[in-house]
This record gives sequence, structure tokens and C-alpha cells, in this order.
Amino acid sequence: MTSKYHEMIKLLKVKKAYKLQPHRSTTAYLLMRRIVPLVLLMLVSSCYTSKGLNYLQSDESTLTIPLIPSRYLVQPNDVLSVEVQSRDPEQSAVYNTGNLGNSNVEPNEASLFLSGYTVNRDGVINIANVGQLKVSDLSVEEIGDLVQREIDKHLVDATVSVKLTSFKVSVLGDVKNPGTNYIYNTQVNIFEALSAAGDLNISAKRKNVKLIRQMGDKSKVVNLDLRSPLVIHSPYYLLHPNDVIYVETSRPNLAQKNLGIFGLILSAITTTVLVLSFSSN
Repeated sequence: MTSKYHEMIKLLKVKKAYKLQPHRSTTAYLLMRRIVPLVLLMLVSSCYTSKGLNYLQSDESTLTIPLIPSRYLVQPNDVLSVEVQSRDPEQSAVYNTGNLGNSNVEPNEASLFLSGYTVNRDGVINIANVGQLKVSDLSVEEIGDLVQREIDKHLVDATVSVKLTSFKVSVLGDVKNPGTNYIYNTQVNIFEALSAAGDLNISAKRKNVKLIRQMGDKSKVVNLDLRSPLVIHSPYYLLHPNDVIYVETSRPNLAQKNLGIFGLILSAITTTVLVLSFSSN
């Protein structure tokens, strides 16, 4: 009688404990039911569409968009290259800034900076046998005409060529190769600058690309939408020396980066759920 009584009490305790403890397979199911929708939401938010990626989007097969001329005026700290040719090469060599002493050596940014005429804070350059010339707030073409008139006073039948050697554009942010690129051309547009930086990454924002332009003692920041063909008609489509382009990262890219961390956490949770499920069997 006593032994049967103890067995009944023991059996009741086991059943009570079993009822109080949640079923582990049910717990695993509820946990996965909450996790799976969250993972799907993260995946959907990380998707990209052609509407957000393509440049110059339009339904027209042909577009003709006028360019707004870009006239850059030389500023202090710009570097100018002056080349003079005449009947007497020895006399004209005094004025030349591109003579590196070895014609086989290809000029680079450092050599052009060291050999060029740097515009000082007063907007002046100092040319040998000519003296000081005020060049700030003039275009490169106007400076060429100014130097030509001064050289004509010293040389006969001389030809003067003036170029801006400090034409550099910096591209920062979500691009393949951020950095500063020197432009050996008189004109460059924003797509050419981005191409030199390896183009935008797929995660980059194309709607609000920021362009920072130095204007005297101030800097102006504008937003450009590369998805719209009207960007070609913008006065900032053609770049100026020392322009800075900054490309922001889109939210889907941030979600993708976070998805990697979330994946590790999900893997740990899934492993725990599987262990609980097997142990309950």
C-alpha cells in the first residue's frame, strides 16, 4: 500500500512538471515563425531596381540637351604652364615652365607644380623678363592673350601657350576608386570624373550626388540627380578645377552590411533551435 502510494505521487509530480514546462518543439516553431519574416524583410529592403541605378533615364530614344558653357576664372593657388616658341629657342626657353631638362621624362603632377607659375594670394604671377602679371579672375584664354602681348615686347614672332596644370577633381564616397585625379584636358564633365574613379558602386545613391565647388573664399554645395537627363543642362555638369564630388551610400547598402552580422546571429539561433528540437525527441 505504501509503495503504490509513493509511485502514484511520483507519477503525478512528473506529469505536473511536464505540463508546466513548455513543449520545446512548440517553442522552436514560435521562434522560427518570428525570425523568418524578419529575414525576408531584410532581404526585400536590400533589393535594387533599375529605376534607382540607371543614369539619364528617359522614355525618349533620342535626346538633345544644350550644354551650359562653363567659364573658369583662375584663382590664387592655381598653377599655370607657360610655353613660348620663337625663332631663337635659347631666348624663348627663359619663359618656358615645362622644360624639365629631359624630353624623355614624362611630366607628372609634382614636376608640373614645381616648374609652373603658381598664382599667389594677390592673384599675380611673376614671369622672367616680364615682371608681375595680374591673372586672377581671368580665363586661361585671356591670360594667354595677356602673356602674348608682354612677350611680343621682347621676342619677334613668338607664340605663347598657357595651360592650367592644376586641374584636379576629387571623388569621395561610395565609388570603386575614391581619390583625386588630375585632368589633362580643358573640359571634363561629371560622368568622366566618375569614370576616372571607377564608376559608382551599385549601392551608391544616384539621386543626390553632392558637388562642392570653391568660389573665391566660399564653397558652394549642390545636389545633382544623375538619373535625370536634365543633369546635362545643369551649370555644374561641366566641372571646374578643385571640384569635389561626394557620393552617399544608399540605405539598402547599409541593410546588406547589417545583414551579414544578422546572418551570424541567425545562424547561432538556428543552431540552438535545432539542438532544442532534437533534445525534445
